[in-house]
Amino acid sequence: MHNFRWWLAFSSALLLNVLPSSAHAVVNSEVIRVIFNAGDKSASLALINSPQQPALVQVWTDTGNPASQPNEETTPVIALPPVFKMQPGELRSITLQLTDTSALPRDREALYWLNVYQIPPMTQTDAQVTQKVVLPLRIRMKVFIRPKGVGALKESDAETLRVTYAGAQNQLQITNPTPWHITLAAISCEAGSTSGIMIAPLATVSVPLQGRGASCSSVRYEAINDHGTLWQYEKAVSRLP
Repeated sequence: MHNFRWWLAFSSALLLNVLPSSAHAVVNSEVIRVIFNAGDKSASLALINSPQQPALVQVWTDTGNPASQPNEETTPVIALPPVFKMQPGELRSITLQLTDTSALPRDREALYWLNVYQIPPMTQTDAQVTQKVVLPLRIRMKVFIRPKGVGALKESDAETLRVTYAGAQNQLQITNPTPWHITLAAISCEAGSTSGIMIAPLATVSVPLQGRGASCSSVRYEAINDHGTLWQYEKAVSRLP
């Protein structure tokens, strides 16, 4: 355990700079987000290991820092078991327990992040290669906690986003008037496009567009729903003077 934590601290910065996405992971999740509805005290999550090799896995939650380490932050969500080994092809369930909601907002959902950190074993071939480094892999997924009165995200909710175009900066200002975090897989207009945006409840974000800039009379965007699939929208855009 001591050696594992030492390697975890050593490799986290390297991991975040080297791995472009979680697609390289040997252990993957059946879902891309976990949701606690009002009254829920626990949630289960299934992990599946690839058939090629075993993996040592550690799970923990954080408040949004992608470089977080276990035990650095306190959250109301505990992942159990915290450390385990998965055999090739194994399907395993982990449990997320909600310990305390007293400090959470009552008018909007709260967001935490689940880390699934995995170290593949060094093979005999790897051991024969001088200075061979076996990189650990990390998956991060959102954990939403919804208070009483904030139910499932509906298709009509994501349609209420308000979008304004600032031509001088070639950027969009997106306002989320809902109590949900709304994640946009993509958004585009004549002036350009961008992707991977999350707008917190009752918040406004400014989003630079990747493009030459021109006009932006309407936008098309894709919002990720509770099931991890996409809803598609098109709406008119107001323009800042």
